[in-house]
Amino acid sequence: MRFERLSVTLCVLLLAIPAWGKQASQSAATFQPASDPQAVAVVQAAITALGGATAISQAQSWTFEAQMQGPHANGNVDYVISTDTDTEKIMRPDGSMKPARPIHSHFVPALVGAILLRESQDPEFITQYVGASTVDSKPVTVVALTIGRSGFPAQIWAFDGGNLPVQIDFRLPAEIGARQSVYGLVSVSDYQTVSGVLYPYRIVSFLKGKAPENITLQSVNASTAAPVNEYNGVAGDLR
Repeated sequence: MRFERLSVTLCVLLLAIPAWGKQASQSAATFQPASDPQAVAVVQAAITALGGATAISQAQSWTFEAQMQGPHANGNVDYVISTDTDTEKIMRPDGSMKPARPIHSHFVPALVGAILLRESQDPEFITQYVGASTVDSKPVTVVALTIGRSGFPAQIWAFDGGNLPVQIDFRLPAEIGARQSVYGLVSVSDYQTVSGVLYPYRIVSFLKGKAPENITLQSVNASTAAPVNEYNGVAGDLR
């Protein structure tokens, strides 16, 4: 299957996202940007389509069985993501310990509902409406989640006519517990329902300078337990 990048229209529209954080004078308070109500409505419609906030928020960990093909992992894998935020510890040169970096995971985009719900409730993110575009020659609605006074587009989401995410550009990663998404463009499709929540069973990460990493989920199980996230190199985890 061929996944097209967002059309040139999107690129032009993104340039129209204003730069915030202006100061009228040295004594004036810094202007605080606000989310666009139209964009907020799009995100809320997506959360509802994916199962609703109540159902999405119940799960604290997810177990996947999947088949992977790409430069980072190949073959059948078992994988677990948890909301536990412990990244483990590593030793500094002086012998002291510090938290390890979060694990970059190809499986984080499978949790599009949890990502959208968390980021919609996070005041760090400002939601901006970008406009209409196309993905794989199909119409989509595009929303940017921006951060900072400059309005940097941390993530750019494309939603289909059924309000489901079909493509995300992770310019900054999404976080679930101690795991982060990989950087770059990710396509999600083939949604299936598990415990009242929709999950994309087809995930394609378009890696810069490399062939795409393809994930086909075979099963998803959600749990209210939150075990520690463990590094899984067989499934393509990166630090």
